[in-house]
This record gives sequence, structure tokens and C-alpha cells, in this order.
Amino acid sequence: MKQSSKYATGTAALYCRLSRDDNMDNESNSIQNLKKILQKVAKEKGYADTIFFVDDGITGTTMKRPGFQKMIQAIEAGYISAVFVKDLSRLGRNYIEVGKLTEEFFPQHDIRLIAVSDGVDSDEGEDDFTPFRNIMNEWYAKDISKKRRIVNKMKGNSGIPLSPPPYGYIKNPGDPQFWVIDPEAAEVVRRIYRLALEGNGPMQIATALCEAGILNPSAYRTSKGISKGGSKSTLEPTKWNHTTVKKILTLQEYCGDVINFKSYSKSYKVKRRIENPEENRAIFLNVHEPIIDRITWEKVQSLHTTRRRRTTVTQEPSVFSGVMKCPECGGNLTFHFNQNNHDIKFFSCNNHNSGLRKCSSTHYIRLDFLEQVVLYEVKRLACFANEYENDFIKAMMGRSAKVAQNDRARKQRELDALLARDKELDMLFERLYEDNVSGKIDDARFAKMAKRYEQEQGEAAGKIKALRLELKKADGKQMDMDFFLETIRRYTDATTITKRSVS
Repeated sequence: MKQSSKYATGTAALYCRLSRDDNMDNESNSIQNLKKILQKVAKEKGYADTIFFVDDGITGTTMKRPGFQKMIQAIEAGYISAVFVKDLSRLGRNYIEVGKLTEEFFPQHDIRLIAVSDGVDSDEGEDDFTPFRNIMNEWYAKDISKKRRIVNKMKGNSGIPLSPPPYGYIKNPGDPQFWVIDPEAAEVVRRIYRLALEGNGPMQIATALCEAGILNPSAYRTSKGISKGGSKSTLEPTKWNHTTVKKILTLQEYCGDVINFKSYSKSYKVKRRIENPEENRAIFLNVHEPIIDRITWEKVQSLHTTRRRRTTVTQEPSVFSGVMKCPECGGNLTFHFNQNNHDIKFFSCNNHNSGLRKCSSTHYIRLDFLEQVVLYEVKRLACFANEYENDFIKAMMGRSAKVAQNDRARKQRELDALLARDKELDMLFERLYEDNVSGKIDDARFAKMAKRYEQEQGEAAGKIKALRLELKKADGKQMDMDFFLETIRRYTDATTITKRSVS
């Protein structure tokens, strides 16, 4: 039975989301202001324990938002009893997904939903107008997308670049719609083209740049304070990927051209980009200053297309694929076969030559030798188990039970520590809010510390849920001696190594 707001208990999730689609660039609609509004309403409703979940600059047409997903995980873990939003469009602008939330997910988890501006409070009964609000919120996103497509089409057909400047260019300070050369990065681009004309391939060029200690494009942008969307690179700052080099060697923009409509999306709901055929692109020559002259660029393209490719033969993956590790760098050993003799198959570590990791040599092992060694060890173990059946089973069962017991104790300690930290964070949130209200810390400091606590608590919620599930499974597991013995006997007369025996 739900309690009235006067006696509300539990933790309230205060969810804030803003994006460019919402035209929310004024201070009254900033994330900081949304936090204050939701905190005030939550307090009025009787919720003293609150957690902020924030997505800043992310469209509501997708439900794959980091802050939103953390809130959902916290709800599923049972830590949230109410959700506060400024209005329903903050939850999302996909009326089907938002409808599932309000009609199914929240009621199933006994979540009270309060949308401040829309006057929605699920404790006060169903609002028949809520589904229509969700539809209108999606219509808004659809309308914005349509207008943006029209504007982009007009800009793209007039020669204004639609994409951010590639490595080697920056936005023109006098007219940000166009590009100018970034001298430092442009010199690296010219060096890449010179190395290509000397006969070096992308991998060799990447290795040369690594050895020279040159920052890769991602690290270079970070050093200059330039932000760019997409996933963050996990490479070391001076490590170059051969695919990055390959892309630089194919960009026609380095000749001074602008190429618009390289890709498109089928719908504002589908974020995946699809490559556009060349005949559907808009190409404008000599719009900005070139880094590479057109003759050089054409020579490099000619080298790329005429480079001899090795004949490849499709091979079934080995049963050891995905489980072999390099003893030095820890990377996966890759399955190969000899180009001249396809019967010779082997595993090797490519990190010695790739320049991506430090590995002193190319570690190598033939597949036929590996199979012989593993098969011999499996049969030897099976024969030993059959000959000393009782002792073997007793030893293995005892060892397994001990391992399981130690593993369970470790997970329980980890869970207890996370739960203790979760309670500590709740207290820190409360103190932080009180200090902010009393003026002991300013809003900027409050926002910074609150964000850090939110991130830590959101991550902890997922770990707590996972650990509880693992402990529950561990409690229900018991090894069956008969099944164990039957498994051992199955491999006594084994003649081949199978995927199951490896796994």
C-alpha cells in the first residue's frame, strides 16, 4: 500500500536531462536549476533521501543515456521508491518507450512518478492525458528532426561543411562554419602522405609515428581542449592505429574540398549512419586551403588501389580460438594459416609488430603441436581419475568446495563493503545539500561533488545487484558426484579435442 506524501519514505531519484533539441540554453533551464526545482519538490513531498541522475546534452529520442540507465539499474536493484522529473519529456521523446515506463515498468517496481510541470503524480491516480503528452513529446522531436534535416540540406548544398573539421584543420575563428589549417597537425598529415609515397603501408606508418612520439588525433584534440563526440580512445597518447592512418590517406578534404552527405540515417529514431553512394554526395572543390596538393593525393590513392593483396582462404576457426593468450602482453593469440601451405595452422601474437602494445617477440605455436599436447594431458588426467577414482573425486570435490567457499566469502565481503559505502554516500549527499542550502559551499562546488557521488553510487548499485545474484546462484549450486565422474570417463578414450572439452 502506498503512503501519502506527508509520510513518504524511501529514496527518490531526481532525473535531469537537457539537450540541444529542447532549446534549453538559458540559465533558468540549466541542469543546476532543474536540480534545485526537483530537490525542492521532493522535500515538499516528504523525500529527504534523494539521488540525482543527470544526462546533459543527450537527446530524448534515445533511451540509451548513461544517467537514465543508471537510474533504471538502481530501480531494478530496489533502491528507488520515487522518480521526479520536470516534465514527462525529460524521461524521453519516444512515446512507446516512455509509455512502457509509465504504464508497466514503474508500477511493477512500485515507483511513484512525479512530473512537476505536467502536474503528474501517480499516487493521486492515473492521468488519462499522460499518453497524449508522450505522443506530443515525440512529435516535437520528430518536428525538430525534420527542420534540422531541411536546414542541413540547405547548408550542405551551399557548400558549408556539415561535419566537424578532420585532423589537420580547425574551425575558422572568424567564421566557424568553415575550416582553416592547423599548422601543427597539418605537418603530421603531410608526413603521413610522404611516408605513403615512399612505399610504407598504414601499419608501418603508424609504427613510425609511435616511435617519433607524435600524439594521435584523439590525444592531440584533448591537449588542445577540443571536444569531439563518440567513444573515447583507449590507446596511449602516442599510439597510432593503422585504421586512423588509412582514413587520413583517403580523405579528399585534404585537397581543400568539402564533401557533404557522406552518410545518412533512416529515421530520427535510428542513430546508425548509413554510407551514402558517391552519386548522392555534394562535392565542392577548393573551398578551403589544401594541406595536400591534388597530384600527391591522387598518387596515394593510386598506390592504395594497386597495392597487391594476398589471396585469402576461408578457414573454420580453431576450437582454441578466443582462449589462447600471449604470456607476455596478455593479448589474444590470433589464429592463422600459412599462405603457401594452408595445412600449416598456428596461433601468434600480433602485438609485437602492431605498435599497439609492448611485446618483445611474436609468440608462436603450431595448432597440430598444441592439439597433441592438450589431448595427451586430457587422456592422462582421465586415466589417473579412473585408476584412483575415489581419491581423485574426494580431492577434487574437497578442492571445489573450498574454492567455492572462499569465493563466496570474498563476494560477501565485497557486497558488505559496497552496502556500507552506499549508506555513507547517502549521508554525504544529505550533508552536502545542507551545506549548499546554508551557503557553506557554493553551487559550482555542490554540483561537482554531487556529480561525483552520483556516479559512484550509480556504479555501486549495478555491482550490488550483480553480487547479490551471484551469491544467490552460489547458494543453490551443489556439485553432483555422479555427473562429475561421468564427465571424467567421457574423455578417457578421447581421440580429438572438441570445443566443449576446451571450454
